[in-house]
Amino acid sequence: MKKNDTVLDDPLDHPALPLFGQKLGINHHSPTQASLPDGAWLFKYLVLTQEQRRMLPSNANMKAGVAVNEILQQFYGDTIWKLNPLTKKLMPYANALQYADKQELITKNLDKFKEYDPVDDKDREKFEKYQAEIPEVSLHGFSALEKLGAANLGPIVCEEQISITQSSSPLLLSVVGRTDFAFGGSLDATIPSLIVELKTSWSKLGKIRKDGSRGFISLPLPAAPSFNHLTQCAFYAAKYNYEAPVALVYLTKAGYQIFNKDNCWDLTPEGLQKNFRLICNVFKRREKILAQFEKKDAIEIIKGAASLIDPNFDHPWAWFSFGDENLKQAKRLWNFN
Repeated sequence: MKKNDTVLDDPLDHPALPLFGQKLGINHHSPTQASLPDGAWLFKYLVLTQEQRRMLPSNANMKAGVAVNEILQQFYGDTIWKLNPLTKKLMPYANALQYADKQELITKNLDKFKEYDPVDDKDREKFEKYQAEIPEVSLHGFSALEKLGAANLGPIVCEEQISITQSSSPLLLSVVGRTDFAFGGSLDATIPSLIVELKTSWSKLGKIRKDGSRGFISLPLPAAPSFNHLTQCAFYAAKYNYEAPVALVYLTKAGYQIFNKDNCWDLTPEGLQKNFRLICNVFKRREKILAQFEKKDAIEIIKGAASLIDPNFDHPWAWFSFGDENLKQAKRLWNFN
């Protein structure tokens, strides 16, 4: 059931949109969008509809990460934000599974993971491998969150949708994202005692062995955080004026690694401010490109923006999940025939 009857402002409901936002039907940026090259971002968020984006193929890595996140959130979360089936908006709900048996939660979410239909043979091999890794990674997740104080830092809110509006940034659109874990958080709290961003890594496909079976390469824990992950953390910190500390946690089947202000300069208030400025620069560049063509109709705005952007079709991963038909459409937009 819903946590309480508080009427919440929708952070996506901002009427003061620039003309290009009104014509293109876009009203916000997100931290994950900043990690995409401009070409892939333009096609994914300006050409494809929301329904088409939802239909883009997933992969076993992503599904396994979701499974682990849900296991940990279901165990620790006092409140979990979910999509309301009637309003189609995110709302806070009390978590009925909090502190349920850990193994039962692992089994429940592993069964849900097994419903995933792999996209190809290689993805199927990973899908089968990760069924054995999900319990291991989850147990390391429990250890990491307990080390961070999940049991004694007050109520925990998961998947909360937060927004930095135009009035609090140099941007024409809001920036919207969702926190994995906010310790000491509540609907009335102004500053959480800790924000935790969780990332999982899974074994990579190796060579085919002589017996025909597939080998896998176990990934080590990172020696340093990913820049893209640090920019996501910067957004969460900026929401609370850099007064809420942020921890970035990596999980693999080998263990866990925690980065925070004590062992990573980018997670100090100064580092977080620098990285938030960097993602704002990405968004400002895109806004300026779109604004040049905003007196035209939506199709011409997209074409005009594409004419100023390198699609970078050779990027190692940005175009990987679009599928053949979407990729053909993207290449037509940039006249790559």
